[in-house]
Amino acid sequence: MITHEQFRSYFDVADKRIYLNHAAYAPLSTPVVQAMDGYFEHRRQGSPLTWSIAESHREGLRKNYGQLINAPAERVAMMANTVTGINILATGLDWRSGDHILLYAAEFPANVMPFLNLQEKGVEVEFLEAGDGRVTPDLFAAAIRPATRLISVSSVQYLTGYRSDLKSISELCHAHQIIFSVDAIQSVGVIPTDVLEMGIDFMSVGGHKWMMSPLGSGFLYVTEELQSRLKLTYRGYMGHVNPVDYGNFDQELSPDARRYELGAFNAPSIVGAEQATELLLGCDPAHIFRHVRRLLNQFEEGLAEIPFELIHDFSEAEVSGICLFSHTNSQRNEAVYEALTTAGVNLSLRGAGLRIAPHYYNTVEEITALLSLLKKLG
Repeated sequence: MITHEQFRSYFDVADKRIYLNHAAYAPLSTPVVQAMDGYFEHRRQGSPLTWSIAESHREGLRKNYGQLINAPAERVAMMANTVTGINILATGLDWRSGDHILLYAAEFPANVMPFLNLQEKGVEVEFLEAGDGRVTPDLFAAAIRPATRLISVSSVQYLTGYRSDLKSISELCHAHQIIFSVDAIQSVGVIPTDVLEMGIDFMSVGGHKWMMSPLGSGFLYVTEELQSRLKLTYRGYMGHVNPVDYGNFDQELSPDARRYELGAFNAPSIVGAEQATELLLGCDPAHIFRHVRRLLNQFEEGLAEIPFELIHDFSEAEVSGICLFSHTNSQRNEAVYEALTTAGVNLSLRGAGLRIAPHYYNTVEEITALLSLLKKLG
């Protein structure tokens, strides 16, 4: 088990600033950078082992991704980012004019654009509003029609931090023979995830946020049943049973999710992502989430003493690693953001407020320092 102190020691950023922006992108740890440097050295030296080393890291990462979401490794395919995975789902189904998709209106674009592209086929994309920010099963249940074929939702909403009850939405979908897709970039790596227990059909995740991995890394998860219904929009040699049998154009596709992998892959990012996910697994995602919630509870309680407030007050079952807050005079938020940035606090200005998103290496002392800065800025 990697302790909090050990984990913090891996991040040089911890000695330079208060970094609370993991819902945007995470800094890289020293072990991740060292692993990538080691791979680059193999490339620089022209090592004959370069390809086999890259393949080994790729399979190690596939196993780690599977462990993070409690899925068999063969149900996981390497992706460059979240939207690439979602496009595989959106383009792979046999859509008909009149088919209906339900989305939440404030989704991140990665979970919207691939589906909007289906409108030229006559597919209707309906956006649902939730005034209180709660993306609940009831919200979707009220909008389901006989033509509804897919519901896609973020596990955690990037603007509010609301965490949906994925299992209940899944049960709703399956009761109506609807495909359930999840954009989980704001949860995997910080919130324990079990795709089997939750009943998720398809999931896509980028690695550069909570998984603390390089840009250009990520994965998709797909059930065997849904895979059998997805045609390949793009087909590459790496998706076959024996990718290095270059002259055999008649070989079968891989029977598992590897069929969605096309060609030469981003080996440096995969090497770094394998190391990053290894560290997260060594900390235990459940332990990470408890720590992050302690920090956010501390922050939320501290807001009561200064002229700032939570924009949303979600229940314990609805919270995540994200907290959105505002000055009581919201017109001051931009100035507060700029002042905090100048003071060495890395956070985001999002929607109607300011967003913080701490990770496992952040400390009580950093939250105290942030609250002290906010008090002075109030």
